[in-house]
Amino acid sequence: MRNLAIVFLLALCGCATGEKITFDARNPAFTVYNDGIMFGDRKVHAKEVPEILKDYSVPRNRTIHIRVHHSVRSLSEARFLMGCLAKAGYTRPILVTERKGQSVAVEGKTKNFETWSRDDTPDTVPQRRGVR
Repeated sequence: MRNLAIVFLLALCGCATGEKITFDARNPAFTVYNDGIMFGDRKVHAKEVPEILKDYSVPRNRTIHIRVHHSVRSLSEARFLMGCLAKAGYTRPILVTERKGQSVAVEGKTKNFETWSRDDTPDTVPQRRGVR
């Protein structure tokens, strides 16, 4: 009886440690590599991804960012994953890569623009050629 209680408590503790994941553009939960799809640190098949999203109670109309690793040469696995998500009713999957560009706001500097006005036009109008 005591062993059964210990096993029950261990099982309860294992189930109680909930894993939280984020589904945003900076930290996508799913990554597509050449050899498959990774969910965190474990490899999953594309058909398992909708079930994972359902387990984490992700709404079907939420944007799901899927990172494509820079070494991926063919997007066939990513397309198959997006097809599986579409069949399950997830309408907004997006493939993203690592950010390459940076945006920096520069304050206090003004851009030099060339200004044009009607006053800058020449006084003489070129003559039209006559039509035969």
